[in-house]
Amino acid sequence: MKKKGIKFNTNLIYLIIAIIVILMLVLGRKGGEEIEVLEENLGLEEGAGSGFLEIETMPDNAEIFLDDDYSGASPTTIYNVSAGQHNVVIKKEGYEDFVSEVSIEAGRKAFLEARLVLMPVTEEKVEIIDIIEGDVEVIGFVEEEETLTETPEASNIINIGEKFLLYYDFSEKEFTDKRNFDQDIFSQRNTRHFVFTRINPANIKAVEKDIGDVEKEDCVGIRGQFEWLYSGQSLCIITKENSIVALGGTWDETKNADLKWKVLS
Repeated sequence: MKKKGIKFNTNLIYLIIAIIVILMLVLGRKGGEEIEVLEENLGLEEGAGSGFLEIETMPDNAEIFLDDDYSGASPTTIYNVSAGQHNVVIKKEGYEDFVSEVSIEAGRKAFLEARLVLMPVTEEKVEIIDIIEGDVEVIGFVEEEETLTETPEASNIINIGEKFLLYYDFSEKEFTDKRNFDQDIFSQRNTRHFVFTRINPANIKAVEKDIGDVEKEDCVGIRGQFEWLYSGQSLCIITKENSIVALGGTWDETKNADLKWKVLS
């Protein structure tokens, strides 16, 4: 009787183990199928070769074109983008087109941030008329002319003095060693060069030009967070208000150096 009890208990254990294995197989298959369906819906299944592209613009509500196909207004996330290189064009009335290439990796998300640049202000053609004995006669036109074609002189000067840190707010023309939330950039003074850091959302880039030679075209579309500025170079700045400013000068040592700056747009 004792042996029969042991045999019965052993068979029961085998039955329980078999039921557990079957349940694991069924539930595992179902869970795997659900994961596969989710990945397929998101375009992330293995071997699918597609990913995401998230786009933000400043300002927003700009039209997004991916490989010449309209893909909505910014900000937006585009799903099921095939892996590889893609062309992105961003358009908004009153702003220059933003053109970029992005690389998409399968199963991963790419991010593109575009800071749109205002188009130059232009004057429309105006008819010059002459009234002769009640008749209106058109005698010529004033040709369309860009108002920002001339490069402004760098007449604004900032004397650094002995300050190690200096914060710049170009819209208010305030340059101080005190930090506030409305500034565009700040600089650290070294013996022969400055280290500039942008304050988000501003952007900066150093160019190999004297401040008197820098033009708007040198600064359009720049992106950068940190830049070293040496004597004879200039710093392009896109301010928090989206204005374009250039800053530079010449010096032997940065102590008491004069930095000249000008607004380009």
